[in-house]
Amino acid sequence: MTRPAAGTTPTRSSGSAVTPGAPPRPMALPTTARRSTRSKLPRMGQLAVDTIDRGRIIDLRRDANLCAQLPHGRAGGRYRCLACGHRLILQWPSTPASRFTPRFRHDTATVGTDHCPAPAQHQADVQADLTTMLALRETLLRVLSQASLSLRIDPELAGQRWQIPPALIVRRGEHVAVLERPRRLLNPAAVTRRLAATRTQHGPKAAHWWVFDRDDPLHCDTAGTVNVQPYGKTITHTKVRPTPAQRQLAAAGATVCWLADGTVLLPYGGHQRIYTPQPGEDWSGDMASWQRDWTISHPHPDDGATWWGLAPQPLLALGKRHDLRPAAAHTTMSALARAEHGRERHRRRRAREHAQQNTHTTAIPTHSTETHASGPTTAAGEPIDALKTATPTPVAPSPSAGPVTPPPPLTPDPSQQAPTNRDRPERFTWRSLLPRRWHR
Repeated sequence: MTRPAAGTTPTRSSGSAVTPGAPPRPMALPTTARRSTRSKLPRMGQLAVDTIDRGRIIDLRRDANLCAQLPHGRAGGRYRCLACGHRLILQWPSTPASRFTPRFRHDTATVGTDHCPAPAQHQADVQADLTTMLALRETLLRVLSQASLSLRIDPELAGQRWQIPPALIVRRGEHVAVLERPRRLLNPAAVTRRLAATRTQHGPKAAHWWVFDRDDPLHCDTAGTVNVQPYGKTITHTKVRPTPAQRQLAAAGATVCWLADGTVLLPYGGHQRIYTPQPGEDWSGDMASWQRDWTISHPHPDDGATWWGLAPQPLLALGKRHDLRPAAAHTTMSALARAEHGRERHRRRRAREHAQQNTHTTAIPTHSTETHASGPTTAAGEPIDALKTATPTPVAPSPSAGPVTPPPPLTPDPSQQAPTNRDRPERFTWRSLLPRRWHR
């Protein structure tokens, strides 16, 4: 028996033995398991428009249970391609144990080929729009219980380049809500057509929502923040500059909102205002800045709003009402309106107090002004001119009166007389210190 050479180790492979005297086999390289990443974009073979079910969009990846009830094959031209509009064939596994994946195939004469004639860019746009709407559908499915959500489009638009993606229809009992989520800048003509089509298909009572992405710069032009106190506590709301299409939607009565991390942001209008002075008010000086304020318009912002403020509401709060009314955000807007009236009353009260202070200051002149105007005063603080004016003027005796006794002479006041030499103290001299004989 031969031993392997030094530094070598005999290796065994599964199911085989080592042959004596044979050179050692090289070690197998380690293999890493590759995880198959599932694309977020649905394939075109998984999407179709059901022309019989009012333009419902079928997604084989998400609607597997529903698709199992659909007829297979051509089904009389029931299925249409979203990108090119051609008829599709629904291919289904022949047996439940089959590993065949259900898919839609174009109804072409060539066997074994399935190529959509639509341009690649158009197919990518369709996939991106549907991915955005299907993600919104999955989000609302976790929030809205006992609700039917379906993605629908006008069958005549199949194969066309649409500006607004298909709408998401939410049904909860008798209430219907139509949700739109645009990805491109809206054209006023396209908005008008979609509003009219929604009213025609679902009636005027259906709620029409237009949901924009908070992080999309095309539909969210931020304009700073505003500090508000709806319930006595200061909170900060985001301000946005609405686009012309968003103003058009608000004027038509549609609900415009932004979605960000499970929070719905509902807009209210902000209008710049300058208080008109009323009688008894003074808005000068320090009160000039208090005269400028803003007022709110809600629940739909008026067309003349300078900016829109966004009131947040949790997305879960929408599931508490069957009509999808954003009650929490509307309550906040009503509280802001009450705070606005209280703010106006407080500022006008301050303006009246400011006017009273100015009137009181003007009515009481200062003491220095009076002293300067009256001239010199005496030691007692009385003006000399006032004393002269107060001295009575001698009146001539009337002829009918008797002899008038002259008044006694006034005795001079010693304190007012000038001091004499006798009363004046002697002046100190050095001569006074000498003996008297030296005085000569």
